[in-house]
Amino acid sequence: MRTIKFIGYLFHRYYSKGSRASIPYFSAICSMTLLVFIHLMQILILLNSIPDITADKLTKRLIVFLTMLPIYFVMTILFKKSDLAPLKEKYDRDWDKVFKGNVWLVFYIITSFALLIILMLWKKHNGASLSLVPNYKNAMVL
Repeated sequence: MRTIKFIGYLFHRYYSKGSRASIPYFSAICSMTLLVFIHLMQILILLNSIPDITADKLTKRLIVFLTMLPIYFVMTILFKKSDLAPLKEKYDRDWDKVFKGNVWLVFYIITSFALLIILMLWKKHNGASLSLVPNYKNAMVL
């Protein structure tokens, strides 16, 4: 739980500057939701449980949205806006820990995304069909 709150603090601190400064909490929750969704996809690929969805883009996007919505609500329960004030007091002066946390978070995000890509390519190479990667084996050749 401490780790999730610290990650939320790091994202909130990052999004507090720049163009998203008006909505840093929402941006932090969305980023954490995306990370959890990436891990969910990794697990589903390993279990070979991704359903083949033959639908248009809008339907696929709606399915992804409806999958991410409960994750978003769980993230808002785990990382409340009221948790930010104590975290700011605790970490605002501890620059070393915040810097190391940011470095590890960037490394973690890149590693998670790379693992997802590797798993998708591995499953595609082994003949398993993924709904995220089109299956061209049965395509008609003219």
